[in-house]
Amino acid sequence: MAKFQQFIRRYEINTTFASKLRGLDGYEIVFICDDSGSMNKYLSDVSGPYKKAPTRWDEMKQTVSIVVDLASTLDPDGVDVYFLNREPMYNACYAYLFNKIFIVEMILGPTPIVKILRKILKDKRNQIRERKLLILLATDGEPTDDMGKPRIDELRQCLLRERIPTDRIPVTIIACTDDKNSMSYLNDWDKVIPNLDVVDDYRSEKEEILACQGKSFPFSYGDYVVKILMGG
Repeated sequence: MAKFQQFIRRYEINTTFASKLRGLDGYEIVFICDDSGSMNKYLSDVSGPYKKAPTRWDEMKQTVSIVVDLASTLDPDGVDVYFLNREPMYNACYAYLFNKIFIVEMILGPTPIVKILRKILKDKRNQIRERKLLILLATDGEPTDDMGKPRIDELRQCLLRERIPTDRIPVTIIACTDDKNSMSYLNDWDKVIPNLDVVDDYRSEKEEILACQGKSFPFSYGDYVVKILMGG
């Protein structure tokens, strides 16, 4: 409990959001990280814990680090981190991620989201019987096959039909870009596909929150990550 409270203070998470985090106790958390070359593009504005405009990879790195930090307070096994163009890292801890994974440059490869999603469903088949599996997918563009051809409908069908049982495998897609056109294929997916949530980048989500709650409402980057974890 003390470690959990330290996490809340470290990332300046407000009490309303913090109270919801305990709902993740008992979940296994898996991250899918888009490591294609487009993740090196800069976001259009400064947001979150940055003094200059970050790259899409920078923002994803920050998100993953907080998720891994949180998972260590709830699950001693850590988080499994899968990539689209390199081997996965199992039972990742905070320091190991930064030292071994995120210093590696982007790969100019495709975006084979469906292939990796199917690998996770196969790898975790037995664990799903014992605990729910939360899959967090951070990407900045359309899914493709290994040759780079778009496979949007294949991802849609995979999310609809291949998560068995669907209610034990929630998925959150994190849009790692403020370019709405590149992620337009996700429009309304979370309204028609069960147990799926789509979350915008931090800047866009903060604008929406402040529009509803008022400009003085506190919404830290830690709050944003809680929003991702709890399903939008």
